[in-house]
Amino acid sequence: MSLTAPYSNAMRVGQGFNTYTQEIRLENAVKVGSTGTQKKFANEPSPPQSIAAPASPPVTPDTFITISPLSGIPAMAINGVPQASSNSASRIETPSTPPTPELGGALDVVTAPVGEMPFEIPAGPTPTTSQSVTYSTRAIENVSDIMDALNISTSMSIKYGTIHGNGNASFVNENKVLDSELNYVVSVIVNNDARSPVDEMEFQDIPGLPLEIFTEVYGDSFISGFTEGGEFNAVISVKLNDKSKYRSVKQAVDVQLAVGPPTLEIGASEAVAKEHSEALRNTEISISVNWVGGGEIKKPSVPWTIQSVVAVANAFPSMVARSSARTQAILTRYTSLRSFQAWKWSKLLEERRKWESDPRNQKGGENNKSGKELYEEPVIILNYVPCALYTSELFDALMMYKKLWKKIGEMLQNPAQYKMRKVPKTQTLRRVASRADLKTPNGSLSPLTTRDVSKQALAVSPAGDSPCESKTLDSLGMERAFTFAVEEGAVGWNLLENNARQDPIPPEPLALNEARLLCREAMTLITEEASRLVDHPHLAYAQYDPKTNTTRMKRPNYAYPEVLKERLPVPVHNSIVSDLSTDGAYLKTAAYVRDDNIWFEPDMLGDPKVSDDDFRARYGFGGRYEDFSTLELTEPRGSTGANPLRRIVLHRYSLSSIKSWISTAALKQAENAIGAIGLARVHDSPDEAEHDGCNHHLGHLHSSSDASHYKGLDISGVDITKIEVAYIPGSGYVAGLAFFDEVDGQQTERLRWKQWEGKAPQGLVHVTNEPPDRGDGTVWKFVGLAGSWIDTLGKGHILARATGIWKKVGEE
Repeated sequence: MSLTAPYSNAMRVGQGFNTYTQEIRLENAVKVGSTGTQKKFANEPSPPQSIAAPASPPVTPDTFITISPLSGIPAMAINGVPQASSNSASRIETPSTPPTPELGGALDVVTAPVGEMPFEIPAGPTPTTSQSVTYSTRAIENVSDIMDALNISTSMSIKYGTIHGNGNASFVNENKVLDSELNYVVSVIVNNDARSPVDEMEFQDIPGLPLEIFTEVYGDSFISGFTEGGEFNAVISVKLNDKSKYRSVKQAVDVQLAVGPPTLEIGASEAVAKEHSEALRNTEISISVNWVGGGEIKKPSVPWTIQSVVAVANAFPSMVARSSARTQAILTRYTSLRSFQAWKWSKLLEERRKWESDPRNQKGGENNKSGKELYEEPVIILNYVPCALYTSELFDALMMYKKLWKKIGEMLQNPAQYKMRKVPKTQTLRRVASRADLKTPNGSLSPLTTRDVSKQALAVSPAGDSPCESKTLDSLGMERAFTFAVEEGAVGWNLLENNARQDPIPPEPLALNEARLLCREAMTLITEEASRLVDHPHLAYAQYDPKTNTTRMKRPNYAYPEVLKERLPVPVHNSIVSDLSTDGAYLKTAAYVRDDNIWFEPDMLGDPKVSDDDFRARYGFGGRYEDFSTLELTEPRGSTGANPLRRIVLHRYSLSSIKSWISTAALKQAENAIGAIGLARVHDSPDEAEHDGCNHHLGHLHSSSDASHYKGLDISGVDITKIEVAYIPGSGYVAGLAFFDEVDGQQTERLRWKQWEGKAPQGLVHVTNEPPDRGDGTVWKFVGLAGSWIDTLGKGHILARATGIWKKVGEE
């Protein structure tokens, strides 16, 4: 465990402290006092014999100002020394500077010619205190990583059910962290290396205190002093409105957060800065900041941005040198005290004498009839070190359940926006039944879980190989397989059954409320488990059984949140939420939607559109995206009535040998993809059709006379119920397209075009496109396609993305 803890005003030197929960224990557990009337200092250097006066007054060096191409915030020279960037998470030692009372440091005279500095450092004498400074910036995967970065107890956070369990973490916006795709922690820790006196420490025992409650009363360490300096912490959360830009947004934030002492120079060009600025558009950035020491580190008129966070972080050590505060409590183990060791062994020897002198413990006695029982030394100070990893796991599970709880609430508000998750045909559902296949009071099975009324469910559970099934390890009377006992007759939860279930949960109020109940049950179990670890840390230990030569670990008492997450309904639309306000394919299709009578994927299927610069790099100059929707050909407009589709033909994309020489690698890679789509409507004249039987063509038709260049399907007698889109992420185009119909529950492939032959290329993904089953009996009919083409300006068209369009039966 950490031997420091965040400082609070309630802390006093000599207090007992629990490092696991970061809670104060007994006052004056250790008496701390100086060794004599005159304090001695540790590592105190010998005073110099003489100091030669300078021949001339010191001159303040020139001031350097550098403008970072990304931030627009001037980086400065600290004490006249231009600073160079370094790796994130570096530790530096700042040497003390000779005092010059008449002159300030270089920072005192810095003025920013461009933009507004986010802070001001007042003029004054140059500080002489030596500092140790730690800069770090890290991406956060789990919420517990934030707790670790801020040195905050996850046990206490679980106890209060929130990341705000410690006052130092109250600045963290928990909901923003859970809802964001990217989270970062920027941290600067400054310790003023002041000389500390050597104090005498004496353990203060309580006569008659039972040894087994020592940790409860005293804790496992005590406060022996405090560190002074400053701490600056910022949590930056980035929520993506367009999740397809995840990689570019992450790259932009990573570059801007290249924290180093103390300039933001990263060598990026103006073009790169512009690209990163473009990537951060349509993102929601939340910044939470907390600091101790340094005084007023930012002007009130300057907002917190990524750039200002980095600028303040770089200058923070200089601010702390002028205004410091207590930041951490220094913790010391009781076992390091001579007085504690003397008390401990006197108590242990006394306990041993009592045990050996008790007739019941002697050979043949009531407690030692075989004579093989030996004295076991009692544990005085509990060991929490093995609990750290387990508690972090508990905390992450708690946060995930809180997120699922919120998500299920959103589903209950808008159930029509969700559909039941489909199970792949290759996956066989395991139906888990309890002893009696218990039913709810009204006689019907719960739509979510199967329950059992006693702990005996573990004995009949199908997971018979569990290390904690019917025979639980019993250590000091604590059952290792249960957090707390369920009263007899009460309805309990079968943990193994909940973990083994794979059946999807329907978007219905009853089933969703059952899922919320499972979340509440799990969060209660997690809270109780963390509470019990305070007094029984051995529950987190791995126990080796010498008889079987196996090691057994405690199984969590809650159902795994990932299992529940994979059973919940999914959104009707895919997870990539793009900016649809400028998407031509979406706008052209949405123009015909009336009262939710049409369904299609608003974001289309396939790679999202790329920026203009990326487009030119891939496909050459002059090209563009060309959006389409077949509803413009089939839906009634003005005096023109409806004219539904009766035939679809997919044409191959190919480059001529001459054009291939001047084409980019991306165009050559798209050879044999889809280059055109032919359409024929019910009322179109067959006499006016091309060789492929179609009157209209989207994209660029190379040739309709060569039947090997296209594949067609008459859909007048076919009910298209599903479309499958195949593409390689990052390629930019659709590699395959397939149409299916369904008869008597059996799906049949009717038309497929694929770019490859034989084995599918590496990285290829198949995405299913089909209307949702909303559970209200709605029947959908396929009416067309929408999507985007890559217009290469003279080198043909390539299908970039697509979606099927379905309409409610009766409203065609």
